[in-house]
Amino acid sequence: MNVFIKQLKQLGAGCYISSLFLGCILYADDILLLSPSVIGLQAMLDKCAEVAKVLLLEFNVEKSHCVVIGKKCASNITPMNLCGNPVEWRESIKYLGVYLQRGSSIKFDINPTKRAFYAACNTIFLHGSGVDEIALLNLQETFSLSVIMYAMPALRLTTRQINELNACWNNVIRRLFGFNKWESVSAMLLGLGRLNINHIIMLRRVTFYRHLLYSCDVFLCNVFLMFLKTILKLIRYCRRYFCLRLKL
Repeated sequence: MNVFIKQLKQLGAGCYISSLFLGCILYADDILLLSPSVIGLQAMLDKCAEVAKVLLLEFNVEKSHCVVIGKKCASNITPMNLCGNPVEWRESIKYLGVYLQRGSSIKFDINPTKRAFYAACNTIFLHGSGVDEIALLNLQETFSLSVIMYAMPALRLTTRQINELNACWNNVIRRLFGFNKWESVSAMLLGLGRLNINHIIMLRRVTFYRHLLYSCDVFLCNVFLMFLKTILKLIRYCRRYFCLRLKL
């Protein structure tokens, strides 16, 4: 499958961070193409069709979709073409269990995650009648909380979305220990030695960043270092801006 990445890199289309090619993200048989232009995206699709033909592979067009992220998100774009079949533009796409939404910036849809979380919780409650509360809590943390935490360290969520996920987990704690809907469970979590969702995400994000920084994969390490440089530049810019505002 690496032949797709090599051929697309030679094509010269797609997204780059400095000199690093990020136009094709591939995991198993799932391919994500990133392009700053529609023309470039079509060229990449044509190259993928060409490589697939040589390898005797076929793309499932029904499961292939496009989404616009950026200033042109409101534009009406004609469907792309893959192997002679149209690839429609959608409001959101799913890649490796994560839902990307169309918009002026990168946004993620957490509603499917919330539905999957409640489904897992209700299954445990259904088959856990008579089980000790702490044992049920451990089961919920193992099988339900992991649904919320999937890919969270790598996602950029809004404060509102994090609060929604926190409310989902608080509802589970309320049901487990017999709290009313209007009662806070912060003290209960503290007494149990547990963190809320916001702090769990922060902790896992630190761990995730540490793994990237010390990764044996040179490519991942370089991408993360470039991300850090961008953040540092932004911090420096903000400091200068505030200094200018104070001087004025």
